[in-house]
Amino acid sequence: MNRALAFIFDKHSKQSIASLIGTLEADERFRELCIVLLKPGPDLAERIEALALRHDWIGVGFSFTTPRAPDVFDVVQQVRQGLPARARAKTTLIAGGPHPSGDWRQTLAMGFDVVVVGEGERSFPALLLALWEGGSLRHIRGLAYRGDGQACFTGRAEHVQDLDDCPPFAARFGLFSSIEITRGCPWACRFCQTSFLFGAHMRHRSVDNIIRWVEMSRQLDRPEIRFVTPDAFAYGSEGGQPRLDRLAEMLRTVNQIVGRDHTYLGSFPSEVRPESVSPEAVELVRAYAANDNLVIGAQSGSQRMLDLAHRGHTVEDIYRAVRLTIEAGLTANVDLIFGMPGETEKDQQATLKVMQDLAALGARIHSHAFMPLAGTPWARSQPGVVDSQTECLLENLAGRGQHFGQWRQQQRAWQAAAGLRASLSGES
Repeated sequence: MNRALAFIFDKHSKQSIASLIGTLEADERFRELCIVLLKPGPDLAERIEALALRHDWIGVGFSFTTPRAPDVFDVVQQVRQGLPARARAKTTLIAGGPHPSGDWRQTLAMGFDVVVVGEGERSFPALLLALWEGGSLRHIRGLAYRGDGQACFTGRAEHVQDLDDCPPFAARFGLFSSIEITRGCPWACRFCQTSFLFGAHMRHRSVDNIIRWVEMSRQLDRPEIRFVTPDAFAYGSEGGQPRLDRLAEMLRTVNQIVGRDHTYLGSFPSEVRPESVSPEAVELVRAYAANDNLVIGAQSGSQRMLDLAHRGHTVEDIYRAVRLTIEAGLTANVDLIFGMPGETEKDQQATLKVMQDLAALGARIHSHAFMPLAGTPWARSQPGVVDSQTECLLENLAGRGQHFGQWRQQQRAWQAAAGLRASLSGES
């Protein structure tokens, strides 16, 4: 049977799609599968139709976050309305990623045929084989689909225990992304999807496996190495207790292959938790990483809000982390989230004071408007709104080069996502 799998690909989905294609590349059962990348555009339905003319079956895969859901909904409607009936009969629309995993009912209502819920390294290949062979989906854990006109869910898929089994990127397509070195988080912050999608148990990629992918990246002239992890200083840790010896071993070995100038830790796309910042951890960055900054996940200057959000650290931890970072000659980029559920004027004032104090120390504020992410305890909350006093301070800090962020765009995006949720709430 002549089959094709098309991923709708843009900068927002690069990490997850690269990993998923890497999984299929490593599986001999999909050696003959035609895999293509399609960018969204007004002619997307026509390009999918052209694939349908050359193949007996087409899978069209999307991976997206909650802020991207309104845009994805528009694309799905475009495809469903633009595909002729014959091509549509050959096509299965498949969704996965953080938002579909957190709200599979809404994702089905958006027009998808099947949703991969949670980690997809096992359930997605099993889904493809079942679709090809006409088998039942109900025995594959981690799927949601429409059966006999009703929404069906097969239950949560088991977590992959060995990250070495999960390729971080797809070499054949040149999709080199950051290497995921840790999955799972024990803190279960109420605004964050990580713990609720990937569990509280941290799983770490082995040093040998990390080196395998670093060597491949270097050989293909992609020497810059960045890492994906809930906390960059938590690599190798157990139960939230840092194991800097294991982190140091990994960094030393990576440096031997690509050098310090191509190794990045604790900056984009990952951050560090305030309480994990220590003189020893910061020294590892200075010794083995090229970045001149650390991204510190403070999230609020109010201890009440930190406790309410289940952050597991104190305001004093934030001050200490910033001081240690700046004393080491690194820039402290401090993440703060404004408008979290339950935030009062007193909480806002506490955060304003912390912002001013940190700026006086030399830190930069990275601003975020609260986003109600699917699958989290705060998923049904209203999007955050930045109050006028906070906005004024952010503008003043920006004028001094001490603030960056896209909270205005985020505020609009979260509101659009909430509007989509409301419009689809009557569907199942």
